[in-house]
Amino acid sequence: MMRSPVNPNKVLAVVAALVFIWFVYRLSDAHLYTDDEPPPPPPPQEPGPRPPMSSQWNHGPPEDLPANNATDIRVYEGKAAEDYCERYRFKPFDPERVGRRKIYDLLLINTEIEMLEVRIGEMYPYVDYFIIMEADVTFTGNAKKLYIAENWDIYAKYHDKMIRRTVDFSELKENPNAWAREELSRNAMMTQVLPFLEGDQAPSEDDVLLVSDVDEIPKPAVLEALRNCEVPLRITINSDFYYYSFEWLSREEWKSPQATLWRGKETIQPNDLRIDADDYYFKHGAWHCSYCFSTMEETVGKVNSFSHQELNKPEFKDPKKILQRVRFGKDFFDRKNNLFDYVAPNHNIPSFLKHNQDRFGFMLDRTPPNANFRDIPLDGNLE
Repeated sequence: MMRSPVNPNKVLAVVAALVFIWFVYRLSDAHLYTDDEPPPPPPPQEPGPRPPMSSQWNHGPPEDLPANNATDIRVYEGKAAEDYCERYRFKPFDPERVGRRKIYDLLLINTEIEMLEVRIGEMYPYVDYFIIMEADVTFTGNAKKLYIAENWDIYAKYHDKMIRRTVDFSELKENPNAWAREELSRNAMMTQVLPFLEGDQAPSEDDVLLVSDVDEIPKPAVLEALRNCEVPLRITINSDFYYYSFEWLSREEWKSPQATLWRGKETIQPNDLRIDADDYYFKHGAWHCSYCFSTMEETVGKVNSFSHQELNKPEFKDPKKILQRVRFGKDFFDRKNNLFDYVAPNHNIPSFLKHNQDRFGFMLDRTPPNANFRDIPLDGNLE
C-alpha cells in the first residue's frame, strides 16, 4: 500500500507549536520582576570545592608580612616579560630597573572608610604606597571630619604602605566654588605630598602614579602590566561600572581611573590627567562601584557634598525614594539613559570582597527591605 504524501502545512503547524511551547517554558524561567518586588536572589547552591590559593595572597596581608615585602610583587623577566607585555601591545620595562619601579595609588577621600579598606585589601600586594588625601571641608565648603585620621587604627595591618595628609587650601582665593576646591584637592596629592617624600618613599623617574577615586579599583592584571611594561604617559583604565552594589551593572563603561609616570616637575597633574588620558585604554581594567555605601546617612551626605550641585535637590535626598531606587536598580536622579542590569550571582568582583562577604554584604546584595543599609530597620520602615 502506498503512503499518502505528507501535508507540509501540518508539519509547519507542529513545528510552530513546539517553538511556542519552548518559548513559554523559557519565559517562565526568566528573571522578570516588577516595581513591587526586587529581583529574587539566586537559588541556593551546594558549595563547590574552593579553588587553590595562588602564590600571591589576595585577601589582605598576612599578620606577619614584613613592611614593603618586595617578594609579593610579581616581576617578569626575559621571555616571560616579553610575552606578558605583548598581550597589551607594550614592550617590557627596563629589566635593570623594573625590580625597583614603584606604584603609587593617589587617593582623595571624603567619607569612604569601608571602600578604602576594600581597595587597600585588594590592591595591597601590587602597590607600593597609598597616598591618601582628605580635607576638613567638603567641595561645597561645609566643615567635615577627617574620617580616615579618626579611624586610622582600622587599617593597622596596612600602615606600612599608607601615607595620609590633610589638604591645605590656603592658596585658594576667597570664596572658591566647588570645582576650584575639587581641582586643588586632586592636585594636592602631587603638589603637597610626592615631592616631599624621602628615602624609600620618594618617587623615581618612571614610577607609576594611579589617579583614582576610592571606588575605582584597578584589577590586579592591569597593575602588573603597569609595573612590568613600558607604558605611555596618559592612560585610562576603563571600569566595569556598578551602582549601589556589585549586582547592578550600568550599561555604560566608566572611563576612569587614570595612570601616568613620575617625571619630577614635568609630571602630569592629576586633574589634567582625569580630563585627558587617551594614549592607551585598558578595557574592563577596573571596578567602579558608585554609591556603594553601608548607611543612608553617607548616601545623602554624598549628594550634599559633591561638585554637581545642580543635582543637590530635596527630591534626590529623600530616604524613602533612595531606598526604592537602590533596591530596584533605578537611577537616583531620574536620568532616563542611566540603565542598570541585575547581575546575580556576580563573580566579577574584587577577591577581597569574595573573602569578606559577611562584612560587606551591602556591596553584594541590595534586595532586603532595608537594602542592607545599617542605619535602616530590617523591615525597611522609615516612618
